[in-house]
Amino acid sequence: MKIVLLTEFFPRDGKYFTGGVEVRVTRLYEYLKKAGYEVTVVSRSRNYEFNSFLTAAKRLFFFINLFIKIVFSNIPESDVVEGTNFTTYILAFLYAKKAKAKAFAWYPDVFLGKAVERLGLINGLLTEIAERISLKLPWDRIIALSKETKKKLVEAGIAENKIEVIYGGVDIKKYKKVQESTRKYKNATIICIARLVKYKRIQDLILAVYLLKERFLDIRLIIVGEGPERDNLKFQILNLKLQINIEMIGKVSEEDKIDLLSKSHVHVLPSTVEGFGLVTIESLSVGTPVINADIPINREILDWQEVNRLSGCQVKGGLLFSFGDYVDLAEKIENLLTDKKLYDRKVKECLELVKEYDWDKVNKEYEHLLSN
Repeated sequence: MKIVLLTEFFPRDGKYFTGGVEVRVTRLYEYLKKAGYEVTVVSRSRNYEFNSFLTAAKRLFFFINLFIKIVFSNIPESDVVEGTNFTTYILAFLYAKKAKAKAFAWYPDVFLGKAVERLGLINGLLTEIAERISLKLPWDRIIALSKETKKKLVEAGIAENKIEVIYGGVDIKKYKKVQESTRKYKNATIICIARLVKYKRIQDLILAVYLLKERFLDIRLIIVGEGPERDNLKFQILNLKLQINIEMIGKVSEEDKIDLLSKSHVHVLPSTVEGFGLVTIESLSVGTPVINADIPINREILDWQEVNRLSGCQVKGGLLFSFGDYVDLAEKIENLLTDKKLYDRKVKECLELVKEYDWDKVNKEYEHLLSN
């Protein structure tokens, strides 16, 4: 079977990733190749680029160039063509029709009406136009990254029977080896792995650490990631005199990321916009509890349950805080760091829950979809 994956960013060395889309395409590519499929990846760039006027120009050039190639060149016949983001959906559909293949769209999140807010004016407008066109196309299958994304797609007018939910995943065996051989940092250590963009709300985490410093003098926060908010966050850290407590690290390899997650006590993801939040699953896989913003996708992947009227709600493998409320975030972090019984219970929940998100299991679901 011949499969073509159209994506925007594809790190061909497989060592450095800046987001879940790249990880998912790489792991799927590796799995399908190993399983004997003939897989081709068509991408705009090897590395992620943050939204800017130049990025918009590059995206437009890539779109026009590949559009011309698809329309006027001989495209080899394929069985399935998949698009993985707004830049590639329309191209993937056209490619599939020219190649006499099934057209798949992999959908991490729906941006309708919110693209400009999240991506800026130029990239946001281009995304809004591309998405509205893409959602009108007669896809053979749309693969939603979560039930929450499926819900949004149905609200956008997609027939429910066209949508298949396949979650993101993690290499459990690889992460388990690191978790079993690594000790936690001596000081109470929080880690946050995220792109440094406004909607990730890392500024809330920095404010929470400022509050926690009164209780934990040697508390430590490691921020891993790159992005346009880096200078603003550095200024905030300097202004709050947290230079000793907070370390900012840029892009790291997969091996270093696993090591940092394993050694830290808690991973915090204050983001209010997530299609899935792959780093949450990666954290669970090394037994590091998470504290995430209380938004629908985090409730979903952490198996949110309403216990009873008095004790309220709970999730497995961590805690949720009221998004945007750094006081509540600080309280949740303090709860985990001071209540050993609670912490140990959350570690056990991490290792149990993550079994549902093994890459082999996830990719087998995709392989099953190919044959239907």
